[in-house]
Amino acid sequence: MPLGVLSGGFTVLVFSLRSFEGLPYRVFMKSFSMHCGAPLVLGCLVSGLFAQDDAVHFERITSGLANGVSDDGLVVVGETTGSGFIWTLEGMTEIGGIAGIAASEDGGRIVGDVSNVFGDSAGRYTPGLGWSSFGGLGPSGCDSSLSSAYDISSDGTRCVGLGWNGCGAGAFLWTQSGGMSALPQSGPNSSRADTISGDGTVIGGWDEASNGGRRAAIWSENPITGLWSESLVLLGTPGNASGYGEVNGSNGDGSILVGSADGSSNATSGAFVIRDGDRFELLGLLPSQQSPVTGGALDVTEDGGMIVGFQREGFAGGQTFEATIWTAKTGYVGLKSYLNERGAEIPANFTLAAAQSISADGRVICGWGYEDVFFFQEAWVVVLPSEEAPCPADIDGDGVVGGGDLARLLNAWEGADSEADIDQDGVVGGADLTLLLSAWGLCDE
Repeated sequence: MPLGVLSGGFTVLVFSLRSFEGLPYRVFMKSFSMHCGAPLVLGCLVSGLFAQDDAVHFERITSGLANGVSDDGLVVVGETTGSGFIWTLEGMTEIGGIAGIAASEDGGRIVGDVSNVFGDSAGRYTPGLGWSSFGGLGPSGCDSSLSSAYDISSDGTRCVGLGWNGCGAGAFLWTQSGGMSALPQSGPNSSRADTISGDGTVIGGWDEASNGGRRAAIWSENPITGLWSESLVLLGTPGNASGYGEVNGSNGDGSILVGSADGSSNATSGAFVIRDGDRFELLGLLPSQQSPVTGGALDVTEDGGMIVGFQREGFAGGQTFEATIWTAKTGYVGLKSYLNERGAEIPANFTLAAAQSISADGRVICGWGYEDVFFFQEAWVVVLPSEEAPCPADIDGDGVVGGGDLARLLNAWEGADSEADIDQDGVVGGADLTLLLSAWGLCDE
């Protein structure tokens, strides 16, 4: 079966997990925006077809590496042996280079890695024009490495990743107008840009401290000057005074950030989410069976209502993995059990190891898994039926949005009542009140 296709030929989201330069795992995420303009009609039709089916669709796709998908879900990019590839509804096409990593909103521009006489470099591929190489952050790289790509903005004009200046590594931003530039960093060692928001104004990653610990970092663009400033977003969080961790994903405008925290104990480590710049919430870790245990969040829906990630336990060949999911209703749980409770029927001997990406609306989740040992990775994808309530503001379920619902919402103010949290952003507040008042009266049949 072609990469990125479900039975019936639907376009889906996909994952990548690669080894790199002593950094144990390389994860690629993509920020998504939700709209359905003319170029996206086919993607919306696909979504509509799924909406007609109340079954959960789970598919083990292939043993290959699919690294990213366009915002509209119509173009998948990845790597085969010795080449990057593009996959569309018409099939798969090799595009040369080393790997396709991420795609712009409509798939018209692809960021990836390419090899040339100067070394291995991040670059951008445009159908019909081929590859262009970004180069490194200095006159030379480290051995054959000049830079590596990690993400691309929705319009394809901004790309981020890790660049080399000699054997010093740092986070880079590449722009169509200005080329390669190093992002500012406060630490004396390395940094890396792992994700960029869909609008290209917020970049997430890590900045290495003098002791080698990675500190979760974001870079924000000044809308007037165009200059970038860095913030260490986990500094002073409970049990994590130095702010150790990474920012792994964001939504379309960067108002919601997710990642992994590395606190002083398991109780202060694991997945986290930051909403609106300062609302930090530690989602944590699943109960563990062995040590050490690490984990984190890798991606988030546009509204922040669903967050996916992974957990890893143990050493070397004895490691085990588990994909994770958070919703306001379930809390932080194992993804396989979450899906099987909804009818996915994932085989008992197949491990969902990591949930790498989730669509903007939370309907499509993808990642990697394995049967026996994690060295033999398989791509998987799941498509969930819509669980949207016909009248979500009718909190008490009496068919009318009225005083009872308002009282329930106000009693739950600033809490986490999942039924009163109408927009499912994790907290009951002004946005929920607005939705309730706008729906006042009889629910539609």
